[in-house]
This record gives sequence, structure tokens and C-alpha cells, in this order.
Amino acid sequence: MTKSSKAIYKKADTFSKLAKTHGYRSRSAIKLLEIQKKDNFIKPHAKVLDLGSSPGGWSQVCKEIVGKKGLIFGVDKKIMQPLKSVYFINKGLEKLCVSDFEVLNENILPFDVVLSDIAPNISGIRDRDNALMDAILIEIRQCIDNFLKVEGTALCKVFHGENFDKLMIYMKTNFQKVKIRKPDSSRANSKETYILGVGKKK
Repeated sequence: MTKSSKAIYKKADTFSKLAKTHGYRSRSAIKLLEIQKKDNFIKPHAKVLDLGSSPGGWSQVCKEIVGKKGLIFGVDKKIMQPLKSVYFINKGLEKLCVSDFEVLNENILPFDVVLSDIAPNISGIRDRDNALMDAILIEIRQCIDNFLKVEGTALCKVFHGENFDKLMIYMKTNFQKVKIRKPDSSRANSKETYILGVGKKK
């Protein structure tokens, strides 16, 4: 392992330990905290839809921010261990529908914020990986279209390449402001980045 590789993994290990120290289920919680600190886009009392929520790190962060009067729904086809005050829907995004949110005697939809930290299992085969990410982003865009309110905010993970360009076009078309975020807690050699869309258009 080269010196640069060692430095990258040492940095990642530092953020993993930080997440564990604060009781978060995943290192990615630190990434969301960084973006939230910079942009303050999740507000107290907000309704948040966390796509690909398992193991629950992002939902934990959201729960702390929105408080008791807020509302969080996590969605994942993988099982997520229960989190107090977080509703979990165990299904794929392509199967998500309005009736899934009819669990409370109140008007849940639409959401103030839609989040996605979803990534495909990378194989290293470029065309295959791009196709998998493209399919995921189509499902995420559908969720934003169907479940995010006008003037709402969306944050999505994407990898640089064709999929990044496609998501940027979608975000610029559908949001008033679009920002690119690369948290310090992301590995330096990672192609992942986050696109933040603020103010969903009518």
C-alpha cells in the first residue's frame, strides 16, 4: 500500500471512529452533518424522506434535527433495525406508492426534504456500473417528482461521469438552485459527490 493510500484509509478510519463515538450507525452520517452544517437545508419540524436508509445513519441525523414535531420515513429493500420516531418502509423505490405513507391520521405527503445516499454495488465494469446507477437515479427522480413538495429540497449522491451529467440536468431543470458538495469525510480517491437541489419548481 502506498503512502497516499495509507493516508486515505487513515482519514476514512478517523471519520468511522467519529461516527461510532457519536452513536451513528454509519460513517455516512458524518457526510450529511457536514453538508447540513454548510447549507442548513433540513429544518426543525420538517418531514424527511430518506431513500436507501439502511443502516440508518442519515435517519439518525435527521431525527436529531427535525425533533419530536418532525417526521422521518426511511425506505430500503434492505432491513433497517428500528429507530425510535423513524418510520421504515421495507421495499424497493420502484414499488413505493402513496398508500405506503398512510400510517398516521394526518396529512403526511408531500415531504419537505428527500435524501438519497444510494449507490450500486460497484463491479469495476464501467458500463455495468453506469447502467446500475442510471436505473437507481431514475427511481430517485420519480420519488422526487411524486413525493417532494414545491419549494422542497433534495440531496442525492452520484458518481462523476455520465450519471452526474444526467442528474445535474434534471436538478437544474427542476430546482431553483443547485449546489455540488464533496464532504471532507468522503474518501479523497472516491468519485462520489452530492448534488443539492433547493426550491423545487412547480
